[in-house]
Amino acid sequence: MAKEKTTLPPTGAGLMRFFDEDTRAIKVSPKGVIAMTLILVAIEFLLHAFGPSIFG
Repeated sequence: MAKEKTTLPPTGAGLMRFFDEDTRAIKVSPKGVIAMTLILVAIEFLLHAFGPSIFG
């Protein structure tokens, strides 16, 4: 006599569902992220170049 196959409950094929609602958070466009990164790099460059003479 063969063993009976047990069936598992449906799991959604491993897919996850995320909330479709918008959360209250700051939304920044990809261009904004690149601009902020370039500004931070420029500030760091200026601090390395002129920081020792300004801050001692």
